[in-house]
Amino acid sequence: MTENNIPMDEQTPAPQEIHDDAYTAPQADGQAAEAKAPDAAQEQRHVPLVVVGVDGSDDGLRAVRFGANTVIRHGGELMLINAVDDTLMAGAWGVVYDPEVLQAAGVTANEQAKALALELGLAPDRLKTEVVMGSPGGVMARLSEVADLVVVGRRAASGLERMFVGSTSVAVVANASCPVVVISAAAHPTPVGTKGVVGVGLQTSPGGEATLKAAFEQAKRLGAHLEIVHAVQPPVGIFSRKLSPAQLDEQLRFAQGGIEALAEGLAKSFPEVEYEVLVAADSPINELVSRSASYDLLVLGVGESSIPGFGLGGLLRGLMAHAECPLYITRG
Repeated sequence: MTENNIPMDEQTPAPQEIHDDAYTAPQADGQAAEAKAPDAAQEQRHVPLVVVGVDGSDDGLRAVRFGANTVIRHGGELMLINAVDDTLMAGAWGVVYDPEVLQAAGVTANEQAKALALELGLAPDRLKTEVVMGSPGGVMARLSEVADLVVVGRRAASGLERMFVGSTSVAVVANASCPVVVISAAAHPTPVGTKGVVGVGLQTSPGGEATLKAAFEQAKRLGAHLEIVHAVQPPVGIFSRKLSPAQLDEQLRFAQGGIEALAEGLAKSFPEVEYEVLVAADSPINELVSRSASYDLLVLGVGESSIPGFGLGGLLRGLMAHAECPLYITRG
């Protein structure tokens, strides 16, 4: 039997205009079968799984909307997960929380999320809900081993963490085995796919080619233009070696040439995607945040870390907190 790597959106035809959170998760090899044996093909075909973290917050519901629309448009199954953090059972000042109360709260949050997914048009047989014990970040990271895509809200549900990026989304991104979409109700209210532009923040470190390929894939599936952005940070600080304008210009031209060569090679596999390379002399966080408002998705790569949970640098954490579009984060 012949096997091909067929993108999910080719297996399940999407509407002419792809919008309203029409994201497609990448699919592994060996997921299509010969048309002459439909029964065998059905058995062999991988059923894409989108896992969404549910916590009852507005950002959690925004994640549910994104995940449900993804499955509606491109097939697969949606799993809604509420993780009951067992550390909450022993609260401050000696207060002990009843696990049944926490479990009931999780069921309520899942029912609300389920109702939203069904309201959007998701078939009941493609929807599962679970309440599990464990830290939300750890639970979602474990599920990412069998998922094609994990979707989480950006902010924490309550407390001072609302001022920053939520600890759960940081933990999921740092430890996930599959791509993760981080999305916010307040910062990202516009349906994904309506702006027609996908951005990718590209570094010259190892893993950049995998990140750029993921960006081409998302631009293709959204029918979007691709902006490849690289920022050269000018030296700062009294002990930094100063660069003359000519030296800085040389660095910019060198980076531009290298990224254009990399993009040109990948673009041959994505002839329908128009792209441009933008290299700027600025801090990466400033450049990407300022551009993010015009993007449907901002694609970023996270490197491997020898210590689990410590693969996120300050740039990625800053973008998770301040980007004005959803982030698609892949492991390079």
